[in-house]
Amino acid sequence: MSTTAPSFEKYDFDRGDRVRVDWTDGDGPLDEVVGTGADISRSGGNVIVSVEADDDQYPEHSIYGGTHDCAPEWVEPLKQS
Repeated sequence: MSTTAPSFEKYDFDRGDRVRVDWTDGDGPLDEVVGTGADISRSGGNVIVSVEADDDQYPEHSIYGGTHDCAPEWVEPLKQS
């Protein structure tokens, strides 16, 4: 198990970038989450990327929203306009 803190340098996206997350393996009503890369960390030996989801993706009164933790391979950078 690596104890080195993970870094965005290894990936095609960075903190603050707009990203799309394949959330089909996540818990919640969405198959995809669109938002902003917020943080990267390690948990149980796995690299975890936190994505702050855009609020407009969720139905009114949804218990979901906010930050979603996911595997880096679930994350796809969106083109900046």
